[in-house]
Amino acid sequence: MKMKKLLLPVVGASLLVPGIGSTVLAAEEAPPTETTGVELRATLDSLLSEHYALAVDSMMKIYDGDEAAEEAMAALDENAADMEPVIASVYGEDGGAAFVEIFDQHNMGTDDYAAAVKADDAAMQEEALAQIQSFVDEMGEFLGTATEGNLPEDGATAALREHEDYVQNTFDLYVEGDYEASYTMYMEGFTQIFGAGSAISGAISAQFPDQFSDPNTPAGDFRSTVNRIAAEHFALAQLSLAKGYNGSADFDFVNWAQDQNTEEFRSALASVYGEEASNQFVELWNNEHIAVQGDLANATASEDEQAKEQAVSTLTSTFATDLGTFLNTATEDRMPLDETIAGVEAHEQSVVDTFQQYVNGDYAASYDSYRAGYAIMFDIGKGLSGAIVDQFPENFENTAAPDKMPSTGFGGMSGQSNTMILWVALSSLILAAAGGLTYRQTRKQ
Repeated sequence: MKMKKLLLPVVGASLLVPGIGSTVLAAEEAPPTETTGVELRATLDSLLSEHYALAVDSMMKIYDGDEAAEEAMAALDENAADMEPVIASVYGEDGGAAFVEIFDQHNMGTDDYAAAVKADDAAMQEEALAQIQSFVDEMGEFLGTATEGNLPEDGATAALREHEDYVQNTFDLYVEGDYEASYTMYMEGFTQIFGAGSAISGAISAQFPDQFSDPNTPAGDFRSTVNRIAAEHFALAQLSLAKGYNGSADFDFVNWAQDQNTEEFRSALASVYGEEASNQFVELWNNEHIAVQGDLANATASEDEQAKEQAVSTLTSTFATDLGTFLNTATEDRMPLDETIAGVEAHEQSVVDTFQQYVNGDYAASYDSYRAGYAIMFDIGKGLSGAIVDQFPENFENTAAPDKMPSTGFGGMSGQSNTMILWVALSSLILAAAGGLTYRQTRKQ
């Protein structure tokens, strides 16, 4: 495919992104977490990570013979279609169309591989893997050429191959019944795909500095990390509910993965502030949220309507109020109380709706709710990261401009340092809010 013809001027900094209603501000006017470059990075983070989550979900459902598999594949295709206007806003309509044409080939190969494994068809497996490799090569060429080398083709190709390995290995380990290894691989792949948003947005901002500010600032890194942990939580929650309802063999292991997601916060908090402060947040999160999701799955499976209604009420009302109050107190009103409670409630309702529609067999509606709920996590991430950066600006000073042309792929040490920034900032938040939460818990007792 000839890529040079796709290099068109940037149409503008406004990105057409379904589900993310963010107004892109001029770099000199925007808060540090809302600059043109950071908004571009967040948009790519959202769509690319949703692709990863849906790819694994669809492959599991195909292999399991789940009746929702067809709609899972359709959601994966819809995600690819939503990437077209984003790429077109930078490289024109031809560029957007070429990008999606390559991506559609990838989705087909992924689905075909899962079907081939289920059918134990070795020839079909090889054909699917060849199709996926073709995607890796063509997309690497596209990114290298479109960005005029700001994202080197070799680095892009290597990182895309790594992404595909994470998807395939997660699935293969799932098929083998090695669930702990499978979910470990899943979480590592989730982190890796967020590096793609950083690398691609960095390359675009280097190519068009008049249109996009640097996305890879400390504040931009922080917003991306908050988004990653929030989005991973949502994806794991949906897997957990469906697995619990179906009595799947890996149910305990997806819940183990949810615990690892929570532990990203707790362990660092304990090392800095001790067990008491770190456990304030974890107790609320686990008792009113994670455990209650399990109650919802069990109650639905056993057709216990009273228990199901109680679980839904706890998630959408009690937990939403308590977490919203916690965040409002911690950020010293930077996250307005009523809006924050409403945001958490919207998240919980999307979790419940996705699950209930799945149970009812309305799979198209379930994946519509899934995609809307996934986007909500990035709205929450934007609000939370913006509040924390405003509250602790000294932790996010841009003292040195980072390299915008990563040559070794999408991953690397930056993700680890970003998580440490998150841990330090949230440590301060939780310490500040611990007193208020302790009071509410004492009152309940």
